[in-house]
Amino acid sequence: MPPKGKTAARSTTSAKGASSGGGRRPGRKTPPPITVGKPKPWGLIAMTMVVVLFAAGVIGYAVYRLNESKKNTPEAKAADAAAIPGIVVKDYPQGLHKQTPIKYDESPPFGGEHDPTWADCTGTVYAQPIRNENAVHMLEHGAVWITYRPDLPANQVDELKEKVDGVEQMAMSPYPGLKTAVSLQSWGRQLFVDSAEDPRVERFIKDLRLNPVTTPEYGASCVNPQFKAAPRTPGPTGAAGSASPSAPASSPTER
Repeated sequence: MPPKGKTAARSTTSAKGASSGGGRRPGRKTPPPITVGKPKPWGLIAMTMVVVLFAAGVIGYAVYRLNESKKNTPEAKAADAAAIPGIVVKDYPQGLHKQTPIKYDESPPFGGEHDPTWADCTGTVYAQPIRNENAVHMLEHGAVWITYRPDLPANQVDELKEKVDGVEQMAMSPYPGLKTAVSLQSWGRQLFVDSAEDPRVERFIKDLRLNPVTTPEYGASCVNPQFKAAPRTPGPTGAAGSASPSAPASSPTER
């Protein structure tokens, strides 16, 4: 029978082994559990992004339209016209009618006293110069009057015709002695340019044709078929404000 001391030692070792976890090797740790994440809802995310982008587009377009509408108000157009490089702006009293020849300070004139009969301005292209006194009256009705030197190249005359022919509150005519190739007149506004292709031409027309802010008699007629059929001319010398034949009796006039 073995000594008691040795037997006790073996028993102690066996007990330690049993308490150490059933014979596992000392120092080995249990691996952590693997966590499986939930899948992301990519479809919902994509749909949300589409909705957000669509809303941003709608809001952006609405802001753009609002800004554009503000630019197209008569007040905004009048302000833009006043900022056109080279434009002359002058205040004139309205409704001053005079049947005798008028001496104007400007050439061409663009406001002030004028004949009771207005020149037709229904997109009228006059082949010959027209009388200043009748032209100024049509400006009071909201027309833009384009004048050009008689020696302006044909292609530039055609370009001006495209802007005028058949367009309400527009008229054009040659103007002997004009200091530049082309000039534009509306009531109280005038612009001289060296070419029909100058971008300021289109800007002047867009801003000032029939603009209620700058038109003294907004809504007044531009129709005068008698004048269109038999235009009144400046007179033998072609000088601004020279005498001209009397208007036909049936021609519309204002008192």
